Amino acid sequence: MESVDDVLPPETIAFIAYNIGIFESVQKFRGLITSGKITDRTDVSKVAELLSLSSAFYDADMVAGLINAMLYHIKDKTVERVSSNHVRYVMDQLKATGVPLP
Repeated sequence: MESVDDVLPPETIAFIAYNIGIFESVQKFRGLITSGKITDRTDVSKVAELLSLSSAFYDADMVAGLINAMLYHIKDKTVERVSSNHVRYVMDQLKATGVPLP
């Protein structure tokens, strides 16, 4: 049986990792902005501190669904579709290298 590593090209792994980071950043910023902790007067160093202390919630199924919804609307695709197993694999690899993920 093939492992995910045998099946996923590096471009797909990078694409998934990039989208995990984007989704987490958007979720953290949204929470901080809607709670009023970040305003147009907030110092950049304070924003960085707040981001480092804030948390985000997502799982492999959620991220795979968001990526696939985005890919549905793109004509020329390097990545066609991802599964939650693909996302889970990338998340596990990121965690193994010390990237803190939920």
